[in-house]
Amino acid sequence: MLKVQRKRWKITAFSYLIEKVVRTIRQFIFGTIIGSFLAVLCVRLPRNESLLYPPSHCDFCGQRLRPSEMIPLISALRQKFRCSYCQQKFSPRSFGLELFCGVLCLIFLQDFQWLKLWHLFWLLSTVVLAVIDWDHLIVESKIFWSTGLLLLLSGFLLVPIHWLQPLIICSFFYLSQKILPNSLGLGDLWVVGLWSLFLTGYELLQLLFLASISGLLFFAYQKFRKKTPERLPFLPFLFIGLLIILLKNL
Repeated sequence: MLKVQRKRWKITAFSYLIEKVVRTIRQFIFGTIIGSFLAVLCVRLPRNESLLYPPSHCDFCGQRLRPSEMIPLISALRQKFRCSYCQQKFSPRSFGLELFCGVLCLIFLQDFQWLKLWHLFWLLSTVVLAVIDWDHLIVESKIFWSTGLLLLLSGFLLVPIHWLQPLIICSFFYLSQKILPNSLGLGDLWVVGLWSLFLTGYELLQLLFLASISGLLFFAYQKFRKKTPERLPFLPFLFIGLLIILLKNL
């Protein structure tokens, strides 16, 4: 009888392990697919191009990609980050976004909770804003307003809303403009103002501190390389701060 129970326990444990491994792989693949879509979004939205047409193609020769050339992560590795037709080397950004989003989905979807799903959506929408800001020094309004509205409406049900904090942010913006003109763009103000609704006062201070420190470190690194940028996008560094805060709160 004892042997039978042990055997059943081993089968149950093995089944649970297999199920967990399959679920983990599925979550990661789901994340890489999202990352692949976000990579397209980051390129086409600032150009006011359709997300459906033209189909995915090489940016150098314009050749349409086959389905086998659009498999997240695998296609880039198999092609050694080169176009199969013109052999031009393409940017590893899509690969990085696919990998990053896959890891994010692994972290936030392990134990399904609506709050974790909301945090994941917050981070993914911010990734798009951060990449576009990095490339074009703009806060993409279509993404900001659409995702911001969804965050706010769903946030009412999931997190406490701090209504006074946007006023504090506006005051901070006014003072910063007096002391350091053009140190913070209006688009960045809208982003921080929206996020301040969902963060405690302490978390908001952490966010601004982490974003400022990471921005200063990057500026110092570029200056050391003698490639001092004329302007720095702030949203990528806000994203770093937000990522750290949300990971810390898991």
